[in-house]
Order: sequence, then structure tokens, then C-alpha cells
Amino acid sequence: MTPDSQRREDEDGCWREAARLRREHRGWIVVWLAPQNCYRAYRRLPGARRDTALSAATPGEMADLIGEADQAAAAHRARTDADRP
Repeated sequence: MTPDSQRREDEDGCWREAARLRREHRGWIVVWLAPQNCYRAYRRLPGARRDTALSAATPGEMADLIGEADQAAAAHRARTDADRP
């Protein structure tokens, strides 16, 4: 296998991982940015004024960050709902 074909295969694997993350975390836009060698995820979370943007070097790290962001959004929603009369 040539270095170019190995690099292409590695990049294809990263795109497959980004697609898997999108399937597992509905509502998140997840992409692989080859030039930056990282995954990025975007979503407008409830209660947020701006989109949430996450960056991670590995798919596992991205899954963890998405989980943390979803938990924080759920906690914010619960606090907001509790404050309503």
C-alpha cells in the first residue's frame, strides 16, 4: 500500500466515524476536517442563543463532548421549566 492510498483509507475511516456519530447523536451535524485533523460537531441547543460548536481529535472524545453538551442542555431545560409558574 502506498502512503497516499493509506492516507486516503485513513481519511475515509474518519468520514465513516463522523457518519456514525451523526446516526448515534441525532440533531448534531458532525464532520471530519482533514486539514485540521479533527472532528467538529454543531447544534443549536435549547436555551442557547448561538449554535454549540465542539472539536475533538477522536470519535470517542467527540461522543463524550456531545453527551456532556446534551446533559447540560437538559439540566438547563429542567431549571427553566422549574422557574415557570
